[in-house]
Amino acid sequence: MVLNSIKSGIRQVLQTKRMIMVFFLTNFFFALLIMLPFRGALSHYIDGSMMGETLGGRLNMDFLYEFILHQGGALPAIKSLILVVPLVYWLMNLFLSGGAFSVFAGGEKYQPVQFWGGAAAYFGRFFRLFLWAIPVFAVLFCLQFLITAGVKIFFGSDPYQNITFWAGWLKVGFRYLSILLFWLVLDYARIYTVIHDERKMRKSIWHGIRLTFGNLAKTFGLAFLLFVVGVIVLIIYNPLANLFSAPNSLVILLLFILQQVYMVFRMVLRLTLYGGQMQLFRQISEQKNSTGDDFQPDTGLEDAQIAT
Repeated sequence: MVLNSIKSGIRQVLQTKRMIMVFFLTNFFFALLIMLPFRGALSHYIDGSMMGETLGGRLNMDFLYEFILHQGGALPAIKSLILVVPLVYWLMNLFLSGGAFSVFAGGEKYQPVQFWGGAAAYFGRFFRLFLWAIPVFAVLFCLQFLITAGVKIFFGSDPYQNITFWAGWLKVGFRYLSILLFWLVLDYARIYTVIHDERKMRKSIWHGIRLTFGNLAKTFGLAFLLFVVGVIVLIIYNPLANLFSAPNSLVILLLFILQQVYMVFRMVLRLTLYGGQMQLFRQISEQKNSTGDDFQPDTGLEDAQIAT
């Protein structure tokens, strides 16, 4: 079921190339909003010095600290951008996700009216859904403290150093796991909202929790497989990017092209996850309906899709 969902997600993404470009161009625009002011401040700082030649290679941490210390005038504005732009970027992605889920729910190729109409129709509901999901994140995030409590119960207030070391790594693992599970719950709650045109977000978040944790091996397995693919491509990308490290216009251009190809792949991977999750949702829903489970409302999946 998981592999079939991923195949379905890939197939749908390949039919929606313009939607990939929408996500990519959005990412590119917000990256420019941060990088252009930073580049301007950096160019003003190094001017025509020979230090600029070394910036064509790996990151020089000594230079970075010196830049932060001596370029204090421009940093407040850059810090403001670093705080504001990611927030607006996240809201924009929340907006675009409504369009993506609408397209995948229809099972058709990308249509601008359907995409932008879905994005506008579901943005408000998705934002309220995120607010409803905050308590879910708080509960999941607090699970890591069970490790701290277990260490104190079994090893006392002064455990051995190796116990503290491994407990710390377990807490880090639980922290990342809680973040991943939170986004899974939010994704399936958004899918439920789109499939059933749901307007009560407390109902959507509840169904997102039920589907995610009631089918944890499938929901987590799908996301984890795509996560592993992303890590493998990142491992390949980093050495390639390091090869293009020289103060030469052609080399810089090639590095820029490589970076954008990598970002396009990231957008494809994200949309594949959306499409795969939509397909997995449908398969699980059909199983629940065939066994008489009360997961779905009485209207049925097909009627809800038609209503959407």
